[in-house]
Amino acid sequence: MSAARGFVSLVGAGPGDPGLITVRGRRAIEQADVVLYDHLASPALLAAVDVPGQERIHVGKAAGVAFSSQESINALLVKRALQGQRVVRLKGGDPFVFGRGAEEAQALAAAGVRFEVVAGVSSVYAVPAAAGIPVTHRDHASSFTVVTGHEKDNDDQRVDWARVGQDGGTVVVLMGITQAARWSEGLMRGGRAATTPVAFVRWGTLSRQLVVTTTLAGAAEAAKQLRSPVVAVVGDVVGLRGELGWREQLPLMGQVIGLTREADDEASFEPLEELGAALYHLPLTRKQATSSVKQLDQHLMVKDFDDLVFTSQNGVQAFADALARTGLDGRSLANVQTWAVGPATGAALRTLLGLAADHVPLNATADALVELAGAHGVAGRRFLFPAAAGARRVLPDGLHTLGATVHEVACYETVPEPSAPARLLSALEEGLTLITVASPSACEALAQALAGAGVARTVVPLAAIGPTTAAAAAALGFDVRVVPTQYRLSALADAIAEAARAGRL
Repeated sequence: MSAARGFVSLVGAGPGDPGLITVRGRRAIEQADVVLYDHLASPALLAAVDVPGQERIHVGKAAGVAFSSQESINALLVKRALQGQRVVRLKGGDPFVFGRGAEEAQALAAAGVRFEVVAGVSSVYAVPAAAGIPVTHRDHASSFTVVTGHEKDNDDQRVDWARVGQDGGTVVVLMGITQAARWSEGLMRGGRAATTPVAFVRWGTLSRQLVVTTTLAGAAEAAKQLRSPVVAVVGDVVGLRGELGWREQLPLMGQVIGLTREADDEASFEPLEELGAALYHLPLTRKQATSSVKQLDQHLMVKDFDDLVFTSQNGVQAFADALARTGLDGRSLANVQTWAVGPATGAALRTLLGLAADHVPLNATADALVELAGAHGVAGRRFLFPAAAGARRVLPDGLHTLGATVHEVACYETVPEPSAPARLLSALEEGLTLITVASPSACEALAQALAGAGVARTVVPLAAIGPTTAAAAAALGFDVRVVPTQYRLSALADAIAEAARAGRL
């Protein structure tokens, strides 16, 4: 990822929802050697954009608490860039809206470091919108004023809140929760009525969003029950929230769902986001090639098989890699029958090998695949099976029983993800309410990660892709709340939505 010369991207992370980062901002993160982030850059966003080998440094600052001074952050940006690294400074909201991005840009310019500013979706308008509050409305406010509530101590730079109160329109106060008494009193001195509606929106755009409504007269007292990050909205537009508060109507609002499969599988769960859930990428394991993988090359060279059978996308990828290593292509598979355990594996077969699966059972299980093979009759046929190390014996033993020969190659193995315990703790801080698991090995990896994080297995319930996985989870002491009737990821997502509507979550 490193470039000959360093480069810094000041990237706006948006208001919190990982889906609200810009395409350009996401690309900058994916290309970076190091990411400097603060407490307003959602852990869910960082988890969703997973870059192997990338260094990530927390330099967060909050009112009253400073992990790193602004001067040290500026110095670190310059230092890493001058070392030739691509650096992303990931900031909540927009870098140039009360985010000190301009100060960091000035430090980079003074040091001769090349940089760019990637604008972010600002919490100024995104957070009120998530709470059902428009900052302008023809009948209520034709303008809005944005003010920081976290002011410098220098009196010359302090906000004249009475003057702000004299202006019409909506007032949006950022970072002002600890100074609510000062700005609410100032706005009333400027002429705003004590009964003017006020909304405090904490963690806006996220599944754990909390909205507290009050008046200017009650703002200081209401603020005492809240902590940052909070956006305050003052004005008659707050009264529209009862009519326009759309997020609270979503059936999965408040649900934070940990996805333990590869990031590519998350598309199956995206409909849950439309229903209000937050998705948290939570990999528990990673795949790595075994020393036996090149046995696939030998089988390809001598072509001692009539059928190819796959039970995972990883097996398809391993076989595609073997084709590339041997210099062969799809033509060498003429007259070979292909078997896939389910539609996802069948889709990988088409994408990676350009082949359609000849045989796919209705239920995506090894037992159903064996049953399908029995119905077709496979006695005397020779199967090549790129498998996981330590995989269940249902498929190879079942094919042997049917009279077939099986060349099983353990071409990849599943190992624990070292970052899993830390990711779990971050997810729990985000309000994790459910974890999905798609295999018995995932259940074991989850138990290991929870132990590493010092968290009990009963803290968060599970959604299991099928009865085999559910039984393995239950045997380990997990609370399994969701099991679909069809054993695929999209069906699991549907079952989670139905469980939420039925109140089982």
